[in-house]
Amino acid sequence: MSEDAEYLANHLPDKLYVNPGSKGSYATICGESEETIGVLDVTYRCKLAVKAFWVNEKSDFDTFALIKLTLHKRYGWREESRVQITKFQLAQIRDFLSIISSLDLSEAQKTKISLRNVSLSALTSLLNSNAAAEVITQLAESPDLHQDIYAVASKRKVLENFERRMGQGLSELDWQEFFETNPWIFGHGLHYVGLDKVSETLMAKTTGHEFDRPGKTADALMRTRAQVSQYVFVEIKKDSTPLLRQTAEPYRPGCFGVSSEVSNAVTQVQKTTFDFARRRFRDVLKDAAGNDTAELAYAIEPRSFLVVGNSAELSGHDDKIACFELYRRNVRSPEILTFDELLFRARFIVQNLDNRAE
Repeated sequence: MSEDAEYLANHLPDKLYVNPGSKGSYATICGESEETIGVLDVTYRCKLAVKAFWVNEKSDFDTFALIKLTLHKRYGWREESRVQITKFQLAQIRDFLSIISSLDLSEAQKTKISLRNVSLSALTSLLNSNAAAEVITQLAESPDLHQDIYAVASKRKVLENFERRMGQGLSELDWQEFFETNPWIFGHGLHYVGLDKVSETLMAKTTGHEFDRPGKTADALMRTRAQVSQYVFVEIKKDSTPLLRQTAEPYRPGCFGVSSEVSNAVTQVQKTTFDFARRRFRDVLKDAAGNDTAELAYAIEPRSFLVVGNSAELSGHDDKIACFELYRRNVRSPEILTFDELLFRARFIVQNLDNRAE
């Protein structure tokens, strides 16, 4: 029997023991419980001890320990396991318990909890901690709590970041990196078609037999989320790209032509999807390690999207609005979306998630 086990075995349950030392004092509380060993269906006694060390110089507790003792017929009380907890970790646990204690879990059918019923300060502390964030992530992946506080809160932050980036003169590469980090915006925001990434990165080579061989590059090569999956192309330009030609006079009275950046991008997407589709009918998808999966993706006239410009450029000018809308509605492929439209679609989806979470 260890020294701690021998010492704790003599403690009465639910009593606080204080033992002073040279640099501080130990405080210990023991409790008793029963455990059942699954397949043997045998019960035995155990003790759960909480130890805390009080530091005189700090006038505060420094470390904590949770100790489990089990009673063996032959050996008596033995220490089975121990968990050391720092003061910082204890504060995280306290915040987590504060959140749990504020929730109403009395309804058996209730599976979604409103953020309004959770302490904001406690939630902030929890999300800033490594261990607690892992707990919330597990809740996000739970079938019963798939619309949870972590998922909604993280997407709100992405939307705030999206809004801040608008009008800042970001390059195409900057936008590609942003969407690479947040592929869910494409996965839900493009005409509400559920999309998944084909590979670990959004950007992919699209000519040749394999994606990693030389050839044309698509900013985002994705696939529809369905029983029969189809490829989808996304070309990302800049929010500052002009939608219409920047000329003093219209081409004809009331007629404003699209900018060369837009028309060239349309041609680029059309040629890329054409070259991609004519070289394949379907592909067996691979995982991150390069192994074949059982999933297929088809390349039958792949859908394509062009994300470009900001419709605020057209605001207040009916002829410009009409010219741009007529142009993009008569371009069958790619489907043209402006950055602000993508932002509003993503915002609507997050608001919908928030409402469902309540």
